[in-house]
Amino acid sequence: MRSRFTSIRTIGLLVLTGFSACSPEELVYENNPVPPYDGVPTVLVDAYLTRAFIDLIGREPLELELESERAALRAGALGMEARSNVVARLMGADPDYAPLYDRKLSDDLSGRFLDGFSQEAMDAELESLLDMATMDSLQGNTTGYLYNTWQAERMARLRGAIDSYRLGSINWREVSRRFCDNVTYDDLNMNSFNFINATFDDLFGRYPTEAEFEQAYAAVEFNSTSVVFGTAISNAAEYLQVLVANGEFDEGSVRWWAERLLVRPITDAEMVSWRQTVGTDVNIRALQQLLITSDEYADFL
Repeated sequence: MRSRFTSIRTIGLLVLTGFSACSPEELVYENNPVPPYDGVPTVLVDAYLTRAFIDLIGREPLELELESERAALRAGALGMEARSNVVARLMGADPDYAPLYDRKLSDDLSGRFLDGFSQEAMDAELESLLDMATMDSLQGNTTGYLYNTWQAERMARLRGAIDSYRLGSINWREVSRRFCDNVTYDDLNMNSFNFINATFDDLFGRYPTEAEFEQAYAAVEFNSTSVVFGTAISNAAEYLQVLVANGEFDEGSVRWWAERLLVRPITDAEMVSWRQTVGTDVNIRALQQLLITSDEYADFL
């Protein structure tokens, strides 16, 4: 193939030079201007926008949205401020996107904790629990009524977690706790043994040590006074509160979101830096903003 290409190239050169040994004549094409180019191809800008839309609201941009956001990025020279404005709109500064962002956040957490249990499934479960509580009340089954009412309250708190987070009435620790404190999580991780292992894995990315497990099991299974992470607990509710209040929860949250967005393991230095970004309340929105506006994520360089 190489020799054939060389032969064709030689023939073409002879034609252009009139079979002479002099330099080829310069060719000039009229009405063929060079297209505008500012350093980053449109295909990369569109790829960035598409990725950001999917990661933040769960779908690709519509054609009009793509054109509008591309123009906004170009007007801002693709800089950090322009990227931040795009991300802020998708995260709810534009009210049209707010419910989409909340839905994506809930779906992501459901995938992490509840095997993809949808909002519609949560609503159906809540309605079923309320119906059972009503039936128990009509039948005079006080025990059943109290139990199903309690389960319904747990599911209602889960269903309202993202709305409450947006309003600022709860922080990320409480959001995560609610995703571990509901009847669906119980069904997926039946019995105390599975529940303890699942909560450590889901929140910290590891399983408990033997000593941690023994202390947690005594509290969760038998309501016995135990000590987990230096704090006295005596039931499953207190156990979850201790887990989400622990510094290891902060690291688990940062790692899960950062590695998901960047699609790579993060370094120890990044962990230290990004824990400062999220602060004491573990502000995951701030972490999303930081990462999705980064040069690594944008891939413009």
